[in-house]
Amino acid sequence: MAELVMVHGIGPEEETEVQLHGDWMRALARTLRDNGRAEQAARLEDGSVTAAMAHYRHLYAPYVPRDDWDVPLSAPMAATGEDVAADIIDNIQQHASDPAARAEAARALDELRADVGAEQGPTEPLRMFVAMLGRLGPVARSGFAALSSTGVFHLGQVAAYLNDETVREGAIEAVLSRVTPDTKAVLAHSLGTVVAYEALHRLEQPLPLLITFGSPLGLRSIIRRRLRPQPLRSPGHVKRWVNVADRDDFIVATLRLRTLFPDDDAVLERTRLVKNRNTNPHAAVEYLKHWQTVEPLAELL
Repeated sequence: MAELVMVHGIGPEEETEVQLHGDWMRALARTLRDNGRAEQAARLEDGSVTAAMAHYRHLYAPYVPRDDWDVPLSAPMAATGEDVAADIIDNIQQHASDPAARAEAARALDELRADVGAEQGPTEPLRMFVAMLGRLGPVARSGFAALSSTGVFHLGQVAAYLNDETVREGAIEAVLSRVTPDTKAVLAHSLGTVVAYEALHRLEQPLPLLITFGSPLGLRSIIRRRLRPQPLRSPGHVKRWVNVADRDDFIVATLRLRTLFPDDDAVLERTRLVKNRNTNPHAAVEYLKHWQTVEPLAELL
């Protein structure tokens, strides 16, 4: 019976539903209060507005590396992880605000294309991509691939969602089990935007608002090729879709998501741009600090 449903993205396996729920709700309430909406903030804090986190991290348990040398992914999953890593590096090359970061990413792609050959083992190229990601400034500052095992697990979560139907269906069910006719808004972050996109296409009742932030929905080689359904279009029962991006968020595939959708799609609005902390531009709570992200929800509340 949640009026507000939140959908998390990639992250540590030990990050619990309760922890994520609390972090997001505190960030939302703080932003509402900072922008003159103290009454709405209080309603979130005292539970007058019902909220739920669609949690599916436990589904990734089989893909947690045991150490920095372990890649617990099948060859197809490892290949998917490589494609995602290459897209992340290309994202930095395409739209990072720092010209030096863009040049660094371009050199990294050239180096990886030269070094990854058929003679490599099935998982060795993924290790190379993770190592390169960890050296790139925008990624290194965020801790996304601070350790090889961390980078492999983060990329493995995307690969598992796209390659393992048990993970995919479990994540989609985590969303649909929380969305009811009372739900007014879905907020989704990172890989959660992909899960929400696919889940909400199965929705059988109207949803007033979808807010996505830090979204990889436009990743060329992976998401746009494997997303269901194709071609890209807004879920039929969603009435309004607001997308938010930071140009230095390396997961964000495009700053112009709207251009990938049909011209007559009146649901998805033009992407709103924000500036998060340089140390972690992909963090969900960073996006939730911005009025551009929270304002559409404030209107509903």
